[in-house]
Amino acid sequence: MQSQETNSFRLYLFAGIVLLSLLVAGFYVARAAMRPQLAAPETILEDIAGGDVGQASSPLASPLPTERALTLDQLTHAPFLISLNVNQGPDIGKVQVAALDAPDGDKVLTGLRCERVYFAGGRGICLRREIDNLSARTLATFFDDTFRAQLPFRTDGIPSRARVSPDGRYAVLTAFVLGHSYADNNFSTATILLDAQTGVSLGNLEEFTVYQDGVQIDYPDFNYWGVTFSQDGNTFYATLRFNLTPYLVRGNIQERTVSVLKEGVECPSLSPDETRVAFKKMIGAGYWQLTVMDLKSFVETPLAETGSVDDQAEWLDNDHVLYGLANASPPPLDSVFVVPADGSGEPALFLEAATSPAVVQAP
Repeated sequence: MQSQETNSFRLYLFAGIVLLSLLVAGFYVARAAMRPQLAAPETILEDIAGGDVGQASSPLASPLPTERALTLDQLTHAPFLISLNVNQGPDIGKVQVAALDAPDGDKVLTGLRCERVYFAGGRGICLRREIDNLSARTLATFFDDTFRAQLPFRTDGIPSRARVSPDGRYAVLTAFVLGHSYADNNFSTATILLDAQTGVSLGNLEEFTVYQDGVQIDYPDFNYWGVTFSQDGNTFYATLRFNLTPYLVRGNIQERTVSVLKEGVECPSLSPDETRVAFKKMIGAGYWQLTVMDLKSFVETPLAETGSVDDQAEWLDNDHVLYGLANASPPPLDSVFVVPADGSGEPALFLEAATSPAVVQAP
């Protein structure tokens, strides 16, 4: 009799366990149905870069409210502008895309959130800082014209500058390893050359051989920043500082060499016709004059902007230069301004509440 009661108890216990299991399973099924589907690997990377998990089918947020909404595909099949939105709110830091001839018109916000962004040759790079055990690291992610983050790369330091070669083959990033201002004589940088297709590091520029007046030189305080690429995808210009003095240098990626050209040039940006560089020239403590220099004659032309420009400029075309500067009108948000490249005219607001502009011509 006791055996029958024991068997009945076991039977009821088993049935209860089965019922409980079915209820638990049903709960998780229902919960899963209410959540987004598991994100694809690219979208997980996108979340690392600041995007939203669960948008595997579309990495793009809705277009910003405008009278007529353009699609990303329409925008990227004509000359367009990439920049970072700095309006306060949930979308601050997101990469935005606009038509180049109407930068304040229709814009599409992407899922990428960055501190510095650049795009060329069908490839983009997004820099964002991470805090790890109270130390800062730079997270770089690459993306294509679908704006999905891919190929994460990390290095020590605070993100500062980023560029991609016109053919989309190479990218470069600069991070502050010590200090966080180019006005600080004690700062130190790391400028890393990357394969933009694989995300693999090709080395720190400090590993390149340096020549000045045909003689190889080496100083313990070499610091590079502000790289800009030539159309050939192999030549680049950059700032190299040593003995507390910044110099314009020209580099050769294949040969892994650089040659010192001119003193006093910081954050160069090569013009589309490759005859000039726009750069910031320090003319006082913490004050940089936006300037253009001819690469043959080395003649310098100060531009009409009178504010201190601590930015790597971007050429709108051969006659105009874009740059970031705080807007004087309240609130003082960072904005993109434009000024003639020949020293004439006056600066004008190009895109309000934005920074890190990248001009992309039609494919």
